[in-house]
Parts: sequence; C-alpha cells; structure tokens
Amino acid sequence: MKLRNIIISLSIFLLTGCLCGCTDWLDYKPKDKQSEEQQFSTKDGFYAAVNGIYNRMAGNSLYGKYLSYEMIDVLAQRYTVNLTGDDSYSKYLQALINWDYSNETVLSALSSIWGEGYSTIMNTNVILDNLEKDMNGEGAGVLPEREYKMLKGEMLAARAMIHFDLLRLFGPVYFRNPEGRGIPYNESTETKILDILPAKTVLKDYIIRDLKAAEALLLESDPVLTEGPRAEYDQITMDNSMRYRQLRLNYYATVLLTARTYLWGGDMGNALAEARKLTDDPKVRGFFPAVDSGTLLGNSVNPDLMFSTECLFGYYNKDRGLIYDYTFGGSNTGNKLLVPRAGYVDGQLFANNPGDYRYQSQWENGSTLDGNSSKRLVKFREITDIAKDEMSGSTSDENQILQVQKFHGTFCSLMKLSEAYYIAAEAMATEGSEVYDMTAAWNYLQQIFDSRGAVRSSNNFRDLLTKEYIREFIGEGQVFFYFKRLNKAFDNAYNGRQAIQIEIIPGLPFYDDKENVTEEAKEKRFIAPLPTNELDNR
Repeated sequence: MKLRNIIISLSIFLLTGCLCGCTDWLDYKPKDKQSEEQQFSTKDGFYAAVNGIYNRMAGNSLYGKYLSYEMIDVLAQRYTVNLTGDDSYSKYLQALINWDYSNETVLSALSSIWGEGYSTIMNTNVILDNLEKDMNGEGAGVLPEREYKMLKGEMLAARAMIHFDLLRLFGPVYFRNPEGRGIPYNESTETKILDILPAKTVLKDYIIRDLKAAEALLLESDPVLTEGPRAEYDQITMDNSMRYRQLRLNYYATVLLTARTYLWGGDMGNALAEARKLTDDPKVRGFFPAVDSGTLLGNSVNPDLMFSTECLFGYYNKDRGLIYDYTFGGSNTGNKLLVPRAGYVDGQLFANNPGDYRYQSQWENGSTLDGNSSKRLVKFREITDIAKDEMSGSTSDENQILQVQKFHGTFCSLMKLSEAYYIAAEAMATEGSEVYDMTAAWNYLQQIFDSRGAVRSSNNFRDLLTKEYIREFIGEGQVFFYFKRLNKAFDNAYNGRQAIQIEIIPGLPFYDDKENVTEEAKEKRFIAPLPTNELDNR
C-alpha cells in the first residue's frame, strides 16, 4: 500500500470494561474536515480515537498476530512446522522457516504489516494534530492539560513504536549497515510520497526523538507513576480513561521502548540509563511485581500464564483462548500447529532448570510430529472466568481481585519488566562500552533467574542471555529481532525445530554460528523486502 494512497480510518471505541468495547466506525478522507472536527469536539471523542489506535495495533496485521506469536516467531525458528503439506498455509510456514520472502502469502503478510502500520501511524498523526488544536485554541478546548500531555505522550510513543518495528523488520542489520535503506518516517496528516530514509536517520533523528518527547510528557501526567497500572474497573465514577495503564503506552512502557531502541542502535550507555529507570527504582517492582510461584503453580483453574503482573504493555483479546486452540494445540490439526520439538525445550532451552516457573507453567507435552515428540506452548490458553458479572455480597477488595483475575485471562504481553534487566545486563556485558562491568551484568541476569526459580547453569553469558530471551518472550515478538540485532545464526542450541541429536533427523538443516554460515548469508535472512508497490514510481 503506497503511503499516498492510505485513507484514514479511525476506529471508535467506548471506554468500557478494558477500554475495547466497539461501538462505531468513523471513516473519512482528509478533506472531510467536518467529520474530523466532530470527532474531536468532545473529551470522549479523543479517548475513542486513541482507543482505536490501540485496537488497530492489536489487530492481526500488527501485534495481534504477525508481529507477536505467528509470522515473526516462525521466522525466528521457534517452531517445527509441517514440511510436507501442500496447502497454502503450510507452504507459507515452510517459506517462513526458510526465510523465503518470495512466497506469495509471505509477501501478502508483509504488505499487510506495512500498509496497516502506516495507516495506523497516519491516524496517530491526525490525533496529534487535533491535540495541538485543542490546546492552542483552534479546537474545542475540551481536554485538561494533564490529559492532553498524557494522550500526546501515548500517541508519540505509538508512532515511534510502529515505525521502530517496521524499521526492525524491513531495515538492515543495523550494526553492519546503519546507513542502509530504512523506511519513511511519517509525521504528516497529508497523503503524499515520503522519502525512504537511511536506517540511522530514522532511528536517531525521529524514533528516539519522539520517544524522549513522549517520556517527558508522560512523566508529568501519567497516573501509573503514583498509582500503578490500575487494572480494575472504576465502579464509582464509571470513568476508566486513566485506568488499565498496561493497555496503553504508559510512562514505564515508553521508557522500556526507549531502552530497546538505544540497544538496537548500539548505544549501550543510553540503553543502560533508560533500563535503570526501571530496574533500580523499587517503586516499579512494587507496581509490577514478579509472578508469585505459589499462586501460579498451585492454581489449576485460572493461573496467570501470561505473567501479567510483570507486563508494562500489552493488548486485550477477549478471544485469547482461540490463539491457543488454533495455533498451539487446542482444536487445530497437527499439521497446522506451531510447536517446538520436545528435545529442544527439555534438553536445550530449560536444560538443568526443571524448576523454572516458565517451564512448569507455560509448557506441556504435545503431539508427535515427524516421529519426534513436541512441546505445546500454553501461555495463550483460555482460563476459567471466575469474575462474575454479579458481585453483590463481595467486598471492594474481593471485587478487585476478581477483576484482576479476569484481566489476566484476556491480556497478551508485548513488554515485560524483565526486558529492562536483560538490556541492562547486555549493556554492561559489552566489552569496549563505557559501561562495561561483568559483575554487575551477571547481577542483573541473576535477579531474573531468582524471580523465575531458575539457576545459573553455565558461565557463558551470551548463551544464557539468548536462552532467556527465548524462554521469556516466545509468542511476544522479540526473539527474531534479538537475533537480527546481533546477526546471529540459529544454531542447534536456539532452534525450536531441532531435536538434540539433529543428525538423526534427515531433511532438517543444521545452523551453526561458526561453520558454513557467512555473515552475508545470515544477514539476508533478517531483511524483509519492502512491498513492490511501495517502490514503484520512486
């Protein structure tokens, strides 16, 4: 989809429940200023438009599928797929695990990511434009200054986040070629062709600029800083505009995103500084506590499989259980499932760590594929909804507990606090950086081991950090980008398609960091092609 052809569509959502109740759609072209003015003539209109952005981000074309548990994780070699199926979906999966970006279905998915990404970005620009009008007297003047700052911060962060992930997917392996072809950065509400900028320009001049501006605005306005995520419905005022902060790009999520971008650019000093705003502030861990092992492992009815208490940002999906059913082992047939081999999960990923809470709660034995057993990821499984609509007779505290239990059954994670510890650890473990300190690096990593019931199984820092990214973020869209950032091969220790004794499984390729894989060959796996119609007539 060419940027000049994107037509703005704002999704309108009421502020009910978890801020995602759909009520209407307002479609307008840029010339339809009357509809735009009507949309932003009330406070509720602004919040409805902002909710529409989050709803689009949670759609299949972005973080609700392609950029979380499906396409991006298949590219990251997380799963075994059916190698013999000849239907279109099987061929799509086969193409992805071989990084074949010429497959028609793969190209269609990439085009969908690009088109929906830039369409959503355009919508954030419309909201940002109207926020300025509302504040400077050109609009209706319906927002208090605090809420203006909060919504502007969220939309700047959303614009930066989508651009960043488009850059990570379609741009170069940054440390090898920072001046390579990046993507356009759209700050306009006008439909026009935008220049494709070098990756370094996109990252440092635009993405980080927007994120730092968002941080500053949210620092002055976000209730998460004083009250935490507030993942409960306000039954008194019925106004949830300042609640459910984990479903919005709140201050803490924006800080983590900024740390993530600095790490991508190789700026270890700034990456560490941002990460430490989260790791070294005890208030943050109080607001986003580590999962309680007793509650998690002793609860067979409605365990928090997503570790939602630790999540800084994610999306609401009332049908989360369908992801599990159709993708990981519920009602779907064996040849369409996404499952890693049991030998890999048991013998490589969680080797010497059978007590790890993630291993105990998020994995089960799966079906047999190609004569080998598999493991089933259950973190998306539906949980029993014990939060009754009718709560009469319960105390206020009991109501809140029930609502939180209901929340974690519909929540899907995109950012966890643990990532800040990984970023801090990696920054301090980078030889030659101004913040190099291996003792401190191990300390940050050890804090996550302790919170997961895991043990330090070796002295190989990079190996353990890599496995931590896989253990922690499978299904959440970060593993492929971790490997791309390092231009790292998917060798046997990190490849969910493999069993331990790979040589006894004919037909499965072996990937190794040191043998028979050139840097150029690895790099080609990581760079998705821009949609052809985006390149036409340039």
